[in-house]
Amino acid sequence: MHWTVLDEALALPPDAPLLVDGTMQRFELCFELAWKSLKLAISEWEGLNSASPRQALEHAYALHWLEHEAPWLQMLQDRNLSSDTLREGLAREIHSRIPQHASQLRGLLRALRRRAG
Repeated sequence: MHWTVLDEALALPPDAPLLVDGTMQRFELCFELAWKSLKLAISEWEGLNSASPRQALEHAYALHWLEHEAPWLQMLQDRNLSSDTLREGLAREIHSRIPQHASQLRGLLRALRRRAG
């Protein structure tokens, strides 16, 4: 899966519930890819075990791989709440934050690429 699928979804106008749902699914997939990439990198490069997304984010922040922790904790919360997309108001609220989440995800990708050399 390529990380740009989230950018493709965000480029479309957010006026249809199906689009919101699809964008949120792409966000969920990208978040899973991000935390699992962090987990692997932290294990390989630092010898630390991250048993959960929260722990991977905590390790990455402590290692100064993430500049700000709050946006990532919001992203984790949104990922956890995104399964409740039957509540349209909640779905639209989460959808409105996905552009900021995408920016953080792109930053992480750049940082991991720099670190990998």
